Amino acid sequence: MKTKITVLLTLMLFCMQAIFSQNQDTLSSHLILFYELNGNGKNSVSDNNHLKLKSQPGNYYYKWTTGKDGKDSTAVVFDGNAQGLKTHLDISPQNLPEITYTAWVFGRPDGFLFGSTLPVNNEKKFSSRSLQISKGAVICGFNKLDSLKNPYFASLRSATLKKDKWNFIAMTTNANDSTLRLYVNDEYYESKPVVFTKKSNFLIIGNTQNSPYNRAFKGQVDEIRVYNKALSSDELSSISGISFADAQKRMERNETIQKVLLAGLIIFLFVSVIYMIVVLITEKRYKPIKTANNTSFSGDSKNARIDSEKEDANRLASECVEKAFDTWEPVSEENGQIFRSPTKRKHFKTTYRALNKAKSYQPTDNEVIDRMNDLGGLLNKLSKRKFYGNWFLAVLSLIFPVVYFLLAKNHLDTKGTIGAMVMFLPTVAYILSNFAPNYVVANRKHNSGGVFGKIIAFIMGAAASAVAVDYYTEKTWSDGSKTTEYDTGSNAMQLVIWAVLIIAAILLSMILVIIAATIAFFRNYVFYL
Repeated sequence: MKTKITVLLTLMLFCMQAIFSQNQDTLSSHLILFYELNGNGKNSVSDNNHLKLKSQPGNYYYKWTTGKDGKDSTAVVFDGNAQGLKTHLDISPQNLPEITYTAWVFGRPDGFLFGSTLPVNNEKKFSSRSLQISKGAVICGFNKLDSLKNPYFASLRSATLKKDKWNFIAMTTNANDSTLRLYVNDEYYESKPVVFTKKSNFLIIGNTQNSPYNRAFKGQVDEIRVYNKALSSDELSSISGISFADAQKRMERNETIQKVLLAGLIIFLFVSVIYMIVVLITEKRYKPIKTANNTSFSGDSKNARIDSEKEDANRLASECVEKAFDTWEPVSEENGQIFRSPTKRKHFKTTYRALNKAKSYQPTDNEVIDRMNDLGGLLNKLSKRKFYGNWFLAVLSLIFPVVYFLLAKNHLDTKGTIGAMVMFLPTVAYILSNFAPNYVVANRKHNSGGVFGKIIAFIMGAAASAVAVDYYTEKTWSDGSKTTEYDTGSNAMQLVIWAVLIIAAILLSMILVIIAATIAFFRNYVFYL
């Protein structure tokens, strides 16, 4: 029995090794560049596409260092000033419809690791086949198409790289299905559809010509590979030793959660706007009735039965109104008379209902009618809605949607127009939600709208302060004379700070109006707090 088990396990191990070996052979057939960086820039796959890396005095752009295997001179440090290493590999989709970059970087370098010779202004399109690291995160820039098939810039951004450790990076692009995928350590990111330029362009290691800024790579890199295939997550796992089994599930789950939350927010704002409009239109108001002498149901009584019916109607109407009045909150007492005021939502609902019921009795007593009109008039006054929000915050939150709509209106189809109109929902919801009943506001101790307005006012005040002062430099010359010169650099920086703060205030206002609208909706239309 033990012999059979041993034989079975041996066969299973042999099969697994055969499958692994076959997988490695398949990967090797797609490997077109492999820079092991073992003291030289040779391409281990072929005699072509070598990097001109030399370790010599005066070469300040690159130097050899310890690699991920712990051995000396098995990795390269870029100093951030090089023009990049040309591979002479044409990475255009016509030549390579599918491509994969892999590399190991140490810590958190900066700049373009994989770049392109395609100028950034060429058709105003990015190559969609470049990769950079900025502020510790890996970024893949690319173009997508809007609803009218016009390209616009987008990007994938990873989580922060691990500090003082080797990080695995891989990017796969596929022009056949317009997909770009990014793998960073055990995380996975994807974008589709991606636009690929048709212009010929060549791969650069350590810099790019496909950016308006000089973003030379600065950092430590080892084992650079390029494949002529968009490798799968399993294939990348066999290269890196990192499992990506759960990465795609996490990404899809996160995307689903984001879509659900965004859809939920839009639905909530839309439904709340409709609900608030209905409330504002249909909210109960008491319509006063005329005194008995001017009503159709008043007149001279011809018999005792009619007089008795009118007395009963007046009594029932009076009892109905006074019963509702007794539920109001006592506020003071004078000479045995209690003064009350409606302070809660239930007081208004109960009293409006009582007044309508009292009307149905058709009272003829002027005292009863006056009492009804007095209470109804007070309810109308206290329940009247006024805008208690911050108009400046509302207007500020409209700037971005208005500017976006004006710039993109000629490029929007029906779907895009609907999407642009959705951007106005938060402001509409904010304005409507801040129409609060007077009695609700009178009972409040805290006003969230005022807090949000103060936040925006603080930022705008800081922006105004940034440009309120001019900087000058006073110089004293050898003859003792003094001159004052305008400090252009300092004042230019002021303008930059001012612009940044204004943009921050506009973007922040869009978030604050959503929060404020949600709070105000529940306070003014649901709970009446």
